[in-house]
Amino acid sequence: MGATQMGRFRRSGRWAARRVAAAGWAALLGVALSVTVLSVPGLSGAAQAAYPGSDGLIALVRGGNIYTVNPAHPAGSLVRLTTDGHDAGPRWSPNGERIAYVDRGNLWVMNANGSHKKRLTVAAPRYTASRPTWSPNGRYLAFVRTQRGHAYGYLTRYSFTSRTINVFTTTINSRLIRVAARPAAVAWAWALTSPGGRTHGSYLAFEGAGKLCAYASEYCLDLLGFPRQSGHANGFPSAEAAPTKFRLTDPDWVPDNPLYYSDLMTTQENCPAGHCTPVGLDLTVQLPPSPAYLGGYQGVYSPTGNLIAYVRKLHGRPVIYVAGPLSGPARLTGGSQPDWQPVVPTTTQQAKGGA
Repeated sequence: MGATQMGRFRRSGRWAARRVAAAGWAALLGVALSVTVLSVPGLSGAAQAAYPGSDGLIALVRGGNIYTVNPAHPAGSLVRLTTDGHDAGPRWSPNGERIAYVDRGNLWVMNANGSHKKRLTVAAPRYTASRPTWSPNGRYLAFVRTQRGHAYGYLTRYSFTSRTINVFTTTINSRLIRVAARPAAVAWAWALTSPGGRTHGSYLAFEGAGKLCAYASEYCLDLLGFPRQSGHANGFPSAEAAPTKFRLTDPDWVPDNPLYYSDLMTTQENCPAGHCTPVGLDLTVQLPPSPAYLGGYQGVYSPTGNLIAYVRKLHGRPVIYVAGPLSGPARLTGGSQPDWQPVVPTTTQQAKGGA
């Protein structure tokens, strides 16, 4: 199975959906949003999304601990990296050498083999972090920081250079606001701003809340864009609304130069009366959603883009499956929150990443 086959599988029928989605985002927020909004000098080049490479290990959570498993040879390859039973949200760094995760509400990082664990934040339990995401250049982590007792938090950035935390902001109706989101996963990409173009921008996908949703009673999937990955203030917002009963969560960008307003995989959840049940994985951002891999959730692309790992309940327990357009789904192992390690040569990693 090649990348071309996966591309056909993933992108078929999207061009009309892209136009609909782009128009919808601008209308919902009253923002003059267009595909050229981040087309500024200094953004062109061959930088890619988060995070391409060869397909490596899969990190996962089981029993509150983080493990890795080799999806190509799963028998006997399960390795436990943490042991305290309070860990969640593993995310591989773009070079595949480190894992960010959450322990008792604080952000931590460790090496790929579980060594050199380091705590990055200390605000829990008053403020807790959601499942993080790395910037494509590996210099930042984005996560949702939530105050205890609150239903949503604020999209936040940790800098490995300055070891500081900043809250992402944007301007709506000429007013600077902090970006509110539900305490769920975030996805970051260095993405194309237009089909067939070479101009890139830094985009974060997350589940919106508050003023970034069209109506307080609805769920929405938000994007926040910046010219550079170092940016966190006054970003460019857009929103994909979902009907009240549907929720789009757990975003993951495709690894091969995604378009910022379409190339996302999300979990679709049916939420009557506020109780959400996974329906399946949406491989497109469009209205109405059309889920694949029914019952699947927490989907992630492999770094080559040829395969998908996701979770589905089996006899009431979470099980990770691997599937592709011409294979699977195949059961991998028990667990949840999978993330796929990119194996990237050092020279390639140094050459990519944008600003």
